[in-house]
Amino acid sequence: MKKKLIKNLTLNEVAAWFEEEGEKGYRAKQLFSWIYEKNIESFHEMTTFTKALRSRLDEVFILSPLDLEEHLVSQKDGTEKFLFKTRDGHYIESVLLKNEGDEAGRLTVCISCQVGCAMNCAFCHTGMLGFTRNLETGEILDQLSQVRRASGLRNNNIVFMGMGEPFQNYDNVLKAADIMNYSFGFHISVRKITISTCGIHEGIERFIDEKRPYNLALSLNDTEWEKRKINMPIEKKYPFVRIAEMLQKKFPVSRNRLTIEYVMRKDNISKEDARRLKKLFRYGRIKLNLIPLNPGDHDIDMPTREEMDAFISELEIMNVPISVRKSLGADISGACGQLSGKKARS
Repeated sequence: MKKKLIKNLTLNEVAAWFEEEGEKGYRAKQLFSWIYEKNIESFHEMTTFTKALRSRLDEVFILSPLDLEEHLVSQKDGTEKFLFKTRDGHYIESVLLKNEGDEAGRLTVCISCQVGCAMNCAFCHTGMLGFTRNLETGEILDQLSQVRRASGLRNNNIVFMGMGEPFQNYDNVLKAADIMNYSFGFHISVRKITISTCGIHEGIERFIDEKRPYNLALSLNDTEWEKRKINMPIEKKYPFVRIAEMLQKKFPVSRNRLTIEYVMRKDNISKEDARRLKKLFRYGRIKLNLIPLNPGDHDIDMPTREEMDAFISELEIMNVPISVRKSLGADISGACGQLSGKKARS
C-alpha cells in the first residue's frame, strides 16, 4: 500500500479517516496539534495516542515529505535559507527573514509552491529553471514545519513569494494557507498570510470572488506594457491594464489590502514611470512595495541609490503606504529573485 501524505489533508478529512478506523473524530484536532503546534518528527511522539494507533498512522501516512539538504545563515543580516529535497529528487528553497527597525520582531517565512517556474521573468533565477511540477499541499506546509524546527523560531508571518507562481497551483496553495490559519494548525492570522502573483487573471478573479481573506500581492515591475512583456512574458497573455481594470471594479469591495510589488531597475524608475504608476491604481487599501533589483545571472542594469531615492520621492504624493524592502539574504542567494533550488558552491 502506497503511503499518503498526512499534511495533504484538512481537519475534516483527517476526522473522516479516524471515524473510518473506528476512532472518535475529535482525534483529528489532537493530531493537528501534535503535527503543527508541537511540530513532531514522528507519529510515535504522540503520547495521547495508543501505540496501536500510532503504528497505524505510521503505516498509512508519511509525516514529512521533504529532506533538509542545506541550511545557510547570512552573516550580514541573519536571514536563513533552507534547501529541501522532495521524495522524487527535486529541490526547492524557503527563506526565514528577520525584520529590524520599524518591523522589529517580525519573522517571515517565504514559501515555495512549485519546483521551478514557468513564468520566465528576466530578473528571477527560478524562472530560468523552467517548470517541473506543482508542490502538493503537504510539501508546502512541511517547509514551514522544518524551517521552525531547524531555526528554533516561531514565525508570525507567511509570504508565498518563493519558487513558483502561486495561482498556477491555486488549490494546493489556498488549502495550505487555510491549514496555516486553522486554530489547530499553525494558527497564523489571515492578515499575516500574503499570496503573491505575477498576474494570473483567472486566479486573481477567483481569489476575489471566493472572498479569500488573505492579503494579495501583485508583481507589476513595469508601467509600460512593451517593457513588461520583455521582463515578464506573462504580460503577453494577461495584460496588466486589464487586470487593473478588473481590480478597479472588484477589489474595492474586498476586505483585503492589495500590495503592488515593484522591482526597481535602472530603466523603470523615471519620473514618467512614477506618474504612470500613480494613475494605474486609484482605489483604496493599497500598499506599494518597492524592491531594489538584486544581483544575479541577468544583464539588467542596477539602479543607483540616488536614482531610487528620486523615484521614491516622486511616489510619496500617492497618498498610499510606500515601503522599500531591504535586500535581505543576498550574500546567501536568499533575496528576492535569487532562489534557484541549488546547493551553495563551497
